[in-house]
Amino acid sequence: MSDVIPSLALRQPIIFLDVETGGRDPARHPLLTVGAVTLGLDGQISRPIHLRVRHHEYCVEPGALAVTGIDLLDHDRAAQPPEEVAAALREYAAGVGRVMLGGHNFGFDLGFLRPLLPDLRRVFRSSYVDTKLTAQFLIHAGVLPHGVGTPLAQLTEHFGIEYAAHDALEDATATAKVYVELLRLVGAGPATG
Repeated sequence: MSDVIPSLALRQPIIFLDVETGGRDPARHPLLTVGAVTLGLDGQISRPIHLRVRHHEYCVEPGALAVTGIDLLDHDRAAQPPEEVAAALREYAAGVGRVMLGGHNFGFDLGFLRPLLPDLRRVFRSSYVDTKLTAQFLIHAGVLPHGVGTPLAQLTEHFGIEYAAHDALEDATATAKVYVELLRLVGAGPATG
């Protein structure tokens, strides 16, 4: 399957981003990893980046680490301080300009990104693409079959995209691929099923 969008061209690149965390509460749990890819004007996915964030202390939920498979000792050895991760994200964004972000169920990710990048709105456009919301809209509009769920794993399965969940870079890449497929559907008309 090609990652090029036939007959559709993006007006600007989109940076798809995902995070892995030590829990669900950005006020208590640490941001552990950030993964990002760039979806180009032609639909090509490029520029993968995977960053690990080091903290002085890790307040984590054991269930969160079980889901992500992150070993905190290994993580801490390979991680960078938050300031360095923020600088790397600013540099990454500068490589394509001030563009929109994209993600899946992206409100969750933004809750962890804002403390890391208080200047988020200066680094990226304030609007963003959320593939979960886009898929929900397309289901209600009859473009995506009603039986398709909106979790990322169900969307990747529906579109035949290989996907191993709960790695920030893998999730960002899968989300960009799902977005490409959702764009392909826009001109396809109502779904059957």
